[in-house]
Amino acid sequence: MTGADNRVAADVRALIADLLPLLAPHAMLDADTGLLVLPVGTAHADISLDSITATCAATPAHTWPTRVQLWLAEKAAEVTAALAEREGYGPVEQLLRAQVTPRLPDGERERLMCTPYGDLLDIVIVLDHPNGGWLTRERAEQLAVTDPGTRALANTLPAELSACTVTDRQLTTGGPVRVIGRPGSPYVTSALLDIERFLPGPCPSGLLIALPRYSEILLHPVHPASFRSAARALADLARRTYADANDPCSDRLLWWAQGSLYALDFSRLTRRPRVPRPLRALIH
Repeated sequence: MTGADNRVAADVRALIADLLPLLAPHAMLDADTGLLVLPVGTAHADISLDSITATCAATPAHTWPTRVQLWLAEKAAEVTAALAEREGYGPVEQLLRAQVTPRLPDGERERLMCTPYGDLLDIVIVLDHPNGGWLTRERAEQLAVTDPGTRALANTLPAELSACTVTDRQLTTGGPVRVIGRPGSPYVTSALLDIERFLPGPCPSGLLIALPRYSEILLHPVHPASFRSAARALADLARRTYADANDPCSDRLLWWAQGSLYALDFSRLTRRPRVPRPLRALIH
């Protein structure tokens, strides 16, 4: 931040501090974080000043008091609406869930409450309510949701995953495939966050994983001798399941090995799996 930017930010904070007693007497400016803290029932919303600071930086200084006044009124109205919304939801923090998804576009990732899971997937926080859905950063701020990531994981891993069914089936090649599912649940893909509890046994060469539906995942332990045929059979099963799903997630295969996830792609001409370089020693 430049010296001019620092001066704008300081002037905007001073304006907000002057107007708070009139427009939002229960609010305060946190000197340590630089955030506007507005009470929302028994919780509080921490609101960044970045947007109003950027607005003021791009406009003449004589317009700042009006702009800050309008911004404060808007934020106070949002908090009032959020309080009514929280009351309608009930205990919001108990409704938070974690959902593993394919990697989202950068713009979506910036908008949502999410975090990367390796290089290929994201963990998105969901508000598990008919009026909920993926939780945006703005909505989490408005609803004054505290520590959403920790709460979402705590709500998902024990309760949601313990209700999943585990079924062992056969691929068309004769190899085993473990199906983990829970009809209607959009959180089964989060089993990846605790995948070791679902292993069908020792997997020294790792595990092939498909996420064709949010309510179902497929696991196949890698065996070097049958790796290529089994990978093709699992990929075919994943594509069929994905195409028929009403909750499609991904038609790609992943290879879990050595504590990491790798994409497993196939040659278009020969349909031979392209083994990731770090994993080649596992099947040779």
